[in-house]
Amino acid sequence: MTKRGEPLPINQAMNRPRAKLGLDLSAWMAIVFVSVTVFIVGFRMLALLSFPMLVAGAWFTVRKHPKMFQLWGHSLSQKSYYDPRK
Repeated sequence: MTKRGEPLPINQAMNRPRAKLGLDLSAWMAIVFVSVTVFIVGFRMLALLSFPMLVAGAWFTVRKHPKMFQLWGHSLSQKSYYDPRK
């Protein structure tokens, strides 16, 4: 029983973090995109080695600076304050 005004836990799966190894979905998709692109271009061994190296590098970065990739993603969608088109 919860107190009045507290949200009820409707679905516990919605409260779970979606990150795996500390990396969110956009970081995983970027790593997979780079690895698949390198594989298709023809550098098979480089692609097989780059996937674990990119994952490890991103994991070490996120472990030290947890919000880095989120801030980077937000900066891509921000517009300049001094936008001349306004």
